[in-house]
Amino acid sequence: MASRYHKRPWHLPVRGSDVPGGGGRGFRIRAKPLGSCSGQPVASGPPGRCADRLLSMISPASWWWPNRPPRVPRAWTAGLLAGLGVVLFGTSALLVKAGTTSGDARLFRILNQVPPGVASVLTPLSHLFLPAGIIAIVVLTVVYAVARNRSVLPVAAAAVAAGAAWVLAHLAKAIADRPRPYEVMSDAVLRQQPPHGTSFPSSHTAVTVAVVIALVPFLVRPLAAVAIGYAVLVGWSRVYLGVHYPLDVLAGAGIGIAVGGVGLLALRTLLGRAGRAANGHHAAADGRAPHTGPGPHGEP
Repeated sequence: MASRYHKRPWHLPVRGSDVPGGGGRGFRIRAKPLGSCSGQPVASGPPGRCADRLLSMISPASWWWPNRPPRVPRAWTAGLLAGLGVVLFGTSALLVKAGTTSGDARLFRILNQVPPGVASVLTPLSHLFLPAGIIAIVVLTVVYAVARNRSVLPVAAAAVAAGAAWVLAHLAKAIADRPRPYEVMSDAVLRQQPPHGTSFPSSHTAVTVAVVIALVPFLVRPLAAVAIGYAVLVGWSRVYLGVHYPLDVLAGAGIGIAVGGVGLLALRTLLGRAGRAANGHHAAADGRAPHTGPGPHGEP
């Protein structure tokens, strides 16, 4: 059994005990086992095997599949998440379209117009949620995810999620054409440079939420919780800084949640197909392997 395991030291995602369909939580892929080049003993092989293994470690394929099992939720959970995002965005859009925004304006004033002493603390903190701060936090998180998983898959997931959320948010902005709060409310407090574009929805919130959801499967649980909290604070900051209404933030969060849920479904599908392909390849290799053990009656 040990020698068979080390004949194929680099595994694509596989189904089996590593995949919750059979009993675990979330979708998991088998970690890449290390070989003799890392200091762990393996079965003896032909000369040059260590060099081949080192080449496989630096090949693009070895950096695509994570060496840790991502915690991808089940398909129904990801689908429910995407549906929740659609409902949040749709509800916000209908309220704005119908002009039912009096409660939206009242909540904006509560979150935006704070006492000067509180503002002196919150305003410096809110700089962490401006575009430069968001980019820095996202880049650091992606670098950590890549280093932890020895994979560029988190980069691809985050990039696709950010791009999709940005496009959808700006498409909705062009359709809704809602003015910014400080443009129509004389008592609105603007705490940053006037931004470009319209108010509904918040693209900062949409992109941040989508990226966080895309990265959560690759992060340790405490860091994933911090990332989710950061996304919530980004939404709060858009209202506090005076550039968005609460419904704008809710709609942006809806776009981000919907994109993130669809992304999780796509990630699960990608890993599942790769697992089936890997299992088929391994089964074919086992079938071609010469039989060296005793026969059913003890004959060689």
